[in-house]
Amino acid sequence: MITDLIYRCPVCGIFDWFSNGRCTGCGTAAKLLSRSRLSINGKAEHVSYWYARVLNFPLPRALDGTVLNSRRVRLFKETAKEIFKGPAGIIATRFDRRAMDEGTLLLKKKQFVFSGGKIKENILFKSIRAVTIESNTVIIACPVQGVFFFDFLEESGKKWEDCIQKAVSEYHAPERIIEFCPRIKFASNSRLKPMPAATLRPVRVPEHQWYKKEPKIFIAILRVVLKLIITSVFRIRVTGLDHVPAEGPAILVANHASFLDSVILSVYPRRHIWFMAKNSQYSNPLMRWFLKLARSFPVRRYTTDVQAVRNALRILQNKHIMGVFPEGERNWDDKLMKFKQGTMRLILASGHPVIPVGIRGAYELMPRWTSRIKRVPVTINFGAPICFDPVPIQAHSPEQIRFVTETLRQRIEKLMKREN
Repeated sequence: MITDLIYRCPVCGIFDWFSNGRCTGCGTAAKLLSRSRLSINGKAEHVSYWYARVLNFPLPRALDGTVLNSRRVRLFKETAKEIFKGPAGIIATRFDRRAMDEGTLLLKKKQFVFSGGKIKENILFKSIRAVTIESNTVIIACPVQGVFFFDFLEESGKKWEDCIQKAVSEYHAPERIIEFCPRIKFASNSRLKPMPAATLRPVRVPEHQWYKKEPKIFIAILRVVLKLIITSVFRIRVTGLDHVPAEGPAILVANHASFLDSVILSVYPRRHIWFMAKNSQYSNPLMRWFLKLARSFPVRRYTTDVQAVRNALRILQNKHIMGVFPEGERNWDDKLMKFKQGTMRLILASGHPVIPVGIRGAYELMPRWTSRIKRVPVTINFGAPICFDPVPIQAHSPEQIRFVTETLRQRIEKLMKREN
């Protein structure tokens, strides 16, 4: 539901505000005109406008310092499951989630507390190293206590992610947080100091013997079948496919608004695009089999996943195309989010051509706050490759990372708006 994103009244700011087309607090009339436009008191705007209004409200705080009380929450903990091996020498530890308890969350000024039937956990803000969300599950990573997965069964997980991030930001003020995932990064710590040239080494990882250079005929047939299905079911228009090189390594970067983005991007180019997929998607055996066929590999988004970085480098070393969503996750309001610095550093270190892609219409197709697919026009514009001079990771400067970020962001935004 749209209230998973617009979880506070954009006028008065109360939570759990929407009932029978109106705010239960101030009586504001609200109507969803489309998946990207919302009318509040007759004023129709893009959902990103109303979401920005929601984010601008201060956190509520009771006299005892309580910010929020949750309804029913299920707690999961992370456990290593097995070793995942894929083509091109891919190897990764696959993690699973084990149900621990069910209870409630209490968000306070300096910590939040989980109280369940068997377990009680106090998580101090100073111990948190990452905060993110997958589906309706908020993920909190702590070096000592481990990784917590809080699955919100009766309310918006996005509400809790935003409120936790805002509370953690206030706790660390005046330090400014610029990233919450894959780890909390402060603006004061982003001033990189390049190492002397004598110590620099090119980025390279060892290859493994189970690498298979060419995909099996079954995979090629599967791609053709998927393309026929997608073309017949969805209204897809693709331009600029000639910008995808016929051979050699490259990195494809695109905006990410829908669960189906990677599927659509994989079937239209002549060459296969390799993508990362969040670790939780590999829990289902059938999904795991399909993702392996699709040349995907698992990544833990809530930590700096060294295995995933090595796998991406292996794919490029073996002259394939690596697909990357620089936002790190699907956006919530059809607005391009900040690009992850780790992704920009990988692009800068590799020195391979970068193919920018702008996707328009995918948010209406299937935004993050719903599981229903709507048949709408989707346009995918492939842009001309961009070449950055390779710079070893140890030599990266903030100016270089900023240049790569701004160049790619401007190109993707331009391709998102292009109609022909």
